[in-house]
Amino acid sequence: MATTLPEKLNAALEDIEGQFYIDDDFLIKASEYFEESMKQGLEASKPDRKHMPMIPSYVTSLPSGKESGLYLAADLGGTNFRVCSVDLHGDHTFDLKQSKYKIPHDLMVGNHADHLFKYLADKIQTFLDEHHADVKETQGEDLKLGFTFSFPVEQTALDRGKLLRWTKSFDIPDTVGRDVVQLLQANLTVLEIPVQVVALANDTVGTLLSRSYANNPAYTNANTIIGLIFGTGTNGAYFETIDKITKLENAPKGAKGMVINTEWGSFDNELHILPNTIFDQIVDSETANKGYHMFEKRISGLFLGEILRVALMYLFEKGFIFQDLYNDRGGSLPHRLVQPWQLDSEVLSYIQIDDSTNLKMSELILQNTLRLPTNTHERIVIQRLTRAISKRAAQLAAIPIATIVRDVKDQYKDDDKDFEIGCDGSVIEFYPGFKDEIMKAFQVIDPLKGSTKQVHLKIAKDGSGVGAALIAATAV
Repeated sequence: MATTLPEKLNAALEDIEGQFYIDDDFLIKASEYFEESMKQGLEASKPDRKHMPMIPSYVTSLPSGKESGLYLAADLGGTNFRVCSVDLHGDHTFDLKQSKYKIPHDLMVGNHADHLFKYLADKIQTFLDEHHADVKETQGEDLKLGFTFSFPVEQTALDRGKLLRWTKSFDIPDTVGRDVVQLLQANLTVLEIPVQVVALANDTVGTLLSRSYANNPAYTNANTIIGLIFGTGTNGAYFETIDKITKLENAPKGAKGMVINTEWGSFDNELHILPNTIFDQIVDSETANKGYHMFEKRISGLFLGEILRVALMYLFEKGFIFQDLYNDRGGSLPHRLVQPWQLDSEVLSYIQIDDSTNLKMSELILQNTLRLPTNTHERIVIQRLTRAISKRAAQLAAIPIATIVRDVKDQYKDDDKDFEIGCDGSVIEFYPGFKDEIMKAFQVIDPLKGSTKQVHLKIAKDGSGVGAALIAATAV
């Protein structure tokens, strides 16, 4: 861009850009520290803020793509309840049917777990009536269901998990400490619905399984080794050998390995190695879970826009931007700029690639989304900050991928196939250049040094639906 920023503004901007800069040495050291955190999480019997949870999923094999049959998935992840049926064809393909039901607010809070779980069972019946009315006649037995329950649980078997605490505006105290699979099954049984809840699923584990099923190594020449999400939040799952999961007290008989839900959003909560700018500190202070999910707060879509907003307010308070606007408004700024969490990462994705004259496209977007008038200098600042923040996020995102590739590569030492990563989430799927920046940082860490194998990022949709059904399919 031909327009030159005033010297003092440019110096202030370069200082912030420098704070978001990540060098090659950092990536290598952070990968080593991530590996150490993985090991600690696999050894620790109790969750600890110091290391990643590394939760055993009790899924002991990955799909081959030859699985067949009709399976159900139910997903309670927030204010909506989704029910799916997945008809696996046994050839890496499937048919998916799904319905979504809004949870009434009075069922999200209260004193009786059965009120909520009866509602969920009712909606499963509604779904079956609509899509599989003849299920008992055609199947001859109950349908198997994988239950994606996106709240903190202590899982002790594939089909056992006690609720630790509610999040996301749910508050039903008598559910805490109880097995959510049993609660749902009891209500299905009372209503005589021909469904057996056979698995408690996680959406990241599901992403790994759904991509594993869809992947045909005969055509891709690649094995699926990681399932990950970079969207509103971030997490990853991979298949680990049993001997490394030392905290596992009751390993399923004959299991050679198990899918681990890393919960890598909690990597380095103590900030031993992660960058921690003043902007990161402010964003963390605005969250309900201060000091937790510190990795996620530098990467995921929920936080990228807020990091940018905080940086812009910093420059305003230093007298570098929005001064004329502030004076014209009689001593105020648009509330969407002042209020936390009003700047969506989708806005950043448009600003990221704006090459219009004087960034006119960004001008319109900022006006429409934040009611924020800008001049050319301010838009240059906003775009440069956007690019610095998103580049750091993508570089950080490469750390768990490269580290896990290094960890699992020996499982495939007698196999010449490449590796592929199943990816879900709006940031990795739609944010411009995000995947490319991940792979640049991945090459710096170079976990496959000396190998001819390559790593490919593949979009894997609907882990909480298809993946949960596939987890049900693995249940004996």
